[in-house]
Amino acid sequence: MPLLHNHFVINSYYLDESGSTGDLARPGARFNFGQQQVFTLACLGVDDEKTFGLEIERLKSRHRIQASELKSASIIKKPGLIVDLTEYLDRHRLPMIIEVVDKRFMIAANMVNTVILPYVGACDLSPQSSFVRNIMAEYIHYYATAALFEAYVKACDAYSVTNMMEVFDTLLGWLMKRDSQDEIAEGLYQSVGDARSEFQELSSEDTAAAQRRFLPIPDMGKRAQSIWMLPNLTCFTNIYARINRLCGRRIGSVTLFHDEQSHFDEIVRSAKCMTEELAKTLSVPLMPFADYHFIEKATLVFTNSTISPGIQAADVLAGFLMRYAKDVLYGDCLPSEAAKDGFKGILKLSEPIEGRGVNFVLPTNDLSKLGVVVA
Repeated sequence: MPLLHNHFVINSYYLDESGSTGDLARPGARFNFGQQQVFTLACLGVDDEKTFGLEIERLKSRHRIQASELKSASIIKKPGLIVDLTEYLDRHRLPMIIEVVDKRFMIAANMVNTVILPYVGACDLSPQSSFVRNIMAEYIHYYATAALFEAYVKACDAYSVTNMMEVFDTLLGWLMKRDSQDEIAEGLYQSVGDARSEFQELSSEDTAAAQRRFLPIPDMGKRAQSIWMLPNLTCFTNIYARINRLCGRRIGSVTLFHDEQSHFDEIVRSAKCMTEELAKTLSVPLMPFADYHFIEKATLVFTNSTISPGIQAADVLAGFLMRYAKDVLYGDCLPSEAAKDGFKGILKLSEPIEGRGVNFVLPTNDLSKLGVVVA
């Protein structure tokens, strides 16, 4: 991809998240993730944080927020602040880069990319392959039984050949009960059968190699516990690649200021380093609005939100989008008109070709429910 001209001479980006319940292998009862089914990570590029801080104080005063620190919880009943904030970002051309992920859909996508269609080469990164994988993931997200998700999480949490065979057999048993005219179910059934045979052959020779091939690689937490499918990591690495695109790969002077992560900071650092090394391999993801070819490296700093207006604003945006998506997709009542205006204001800041705006990792039907136009 040719280098993009950087329209924003901005070297400071601020990140915060909302909806984190740890890794996806701890899904909670009925896979409701403790009623936090949606995860968001928001990033703002700010050229002058002191001036930006004055704007945050003005917004707090205007919307009668008395707390010393602007927090997402402070604006639950004051979505008008989001409208004002997005208007400010638009006027000053400050880039906003956000990831919104449905956790159940992310598990389904991981299942497709590991158990059903494990990556074997560059062909698996093609647009055609991504299209097929997405259709399969959406199908599993909407129709799979809880038993299937439970079997997959069990295999992630305690790998064994027996547990993996249970995943394959649960998949096949579920798919056999689907309508015989269901073409997606038929395609899944054939793929699962092929993957099952391949796993049996590989595990008979090398169980460790079979685990690496058919399950996501865990990251180790500070207490040496395995952490599977951490949404923080995929969202962070994609935002990093989107910043790389926005800056035309010239990110050597860029600093990422992330809200403190007491349990995951080293894991995020490791993910950043691994992402930067992808260009040396054949495993660079082909993403339409992100650039994983890193020729320079940004600096990552973890800092306290109390001293960072940029992180506070990122927290507000992340929290608002998490609640909005959850209310529309999982809630009992629709968002208010003021909240809808805030959501529209966020969508207006999208310029995908530059990597700016919101990337929704959601099924197509859920995007339609949110009113997001799918190209």
